[in-house]
Order: sequence, then structure tokens, then C-alpha cells
Amino acid sequence: MQSEKVFLTVFIITGFAMKILAEFVHEVLGHSLFVVLFGGEITNLYISVLWPYESSYVCWNLQNATSMQLAWIYASGIIVCMVLSFIIQAFLILKGRVWFHFEIALFWLAFWSLLSSSGYLLIGGLAPFGDVKELIELGVLTGMFSVFLGLAAFVISFVVLSAILKRVLVEVFSLEKARLGVSLFWLIIPFLAAVMVVSPERNLNLAYLPLAFVPALISFLMERFIFASKKEVNTYPDNVADE
Repeated sequence: MQSEKVFLTVFIITGFAMKILAEFVHEVLGHSLFVVLFGGEITNLYISVLWPYESSYVCWNLQNATSMQLAWIYASGIIVCMVLSFIIQAFLILKGRVWFHFEIALFWLAFWSLLSSSGYLLIGGLAPFGDVKELIELGVLTGMFSVFLGLAAFVISFVVLSAILKRVLVEVFSLEKARLGVSLFWLIIPFLAAVMVVSPERNLNLAYLPLAFVPALISFLMERFIFASKKEVNTYPDNVADE
């Protein structure tokens, strides 16, 4: 198996590439596809490599669009990304082991697609912007319902993605390091939240930033006191001697 340094390099590069792919899915397979299905045309497309500091976007033209069509267009990016994330998570959990690097790529795509959907609903519900703001103005969503939907999807995926990530990490690290790695991974959430706080395009209040540390804290507690059991040791027997 590859060294820890090589793994981390591949892991980070793959994560960045999948972030861009998730943005493409949101804008093209989501918004753009529904615009075309309703008979409209795409006039411009921009995929940002700096998301969430700046937004990706698609410009489109649809004559005499109904409220229902607009609702589907604005919601489509969120819906497509959420469905994609759930499908990938289910595949990785139910399928079991797949080619190692393919599993890493799918994990990252599921993660970024989750943030592009449930994360969008959560942040957009607290500080309306973008698609969520449009949906609220159309009367399809309320801020509270948006937060509820986003939180529900995130909680479910948090548990599943943590399990998938640990399975990936124990291929390279000891079980103890893998547990710590899962908790450290979720610190990406407060990092992204901090980026959104300083972004001129966002309206996220600094007061919300401490909440972004909750996933990492919960992960640490779960890995230390819930999942650190004999059952888990038996699940990864090859890694026990390294601890």
C-alpha cells in the first residue's frame, strides 16, 4: 500500500478535483438541464474553482416561465446533488470494497455534492442567498424548513460518510490514526464556513461560525467513546497491532 504522504497528496488533489465536478453537476446536470427541458437556452456558464468564496452560476433565458418551472429550475441543482450524494453513499456502503482510488473519488464527490445541497439549504436558510433565496421568494421554501431539510440530510450523511472515510483511512493508517483522521476531516466544515464569512458574495454572520465545529466535535466523541469498541477492532484486525 502507498505511503501516508503519497496517500494524503492523492487524497487532497482528488478532493479538489471532485469539488469542481460537484459544482459542474449542480450547474449543468441541475439548473442547465431543467432550463433546456423547459425549452429555454443557456447563455453563459461559470464554474468557480474558488467556491464557496465565490459562486458558480449559469445564465439562462426562458420566455414566459411559470412559477412552477422557476421553482424546478432553482431547486434542481440542490435536488440533483442531494440525490447523487445519497446514491454514492448507498453504493459505497452496500457494495463494500471497490478499487481504492475510485472509492476515494466517490467519497469526495458524495461529500461535495452533499455540501452543494444540504449545506446550501442550511446556510441559505440561515442567511438566504442564491437558489434558496429564490425559492423562499417563490414561496416554495421557508427559512426554517430549509434549515430542517438541510440538517436532516446532513445528519444522515454525516454518519455514513464517516464510516466510508474510516474504511478508506484504515487501508493506510492504523485504526487509531484513522479514527483521528475522520474527526480532523470534519474540520473542513468550519474552514468553509470561515471562507463564507469573509466572502463578499455571502451574508453569513460570524456568530454562526462556532456551530460549524459541531460535526468535528461530535465525530471526535463518537470515535473516542462509541465506535472505539471490541466490535470495531474485530472489523479491522490487521490494524490493531499498529496502534
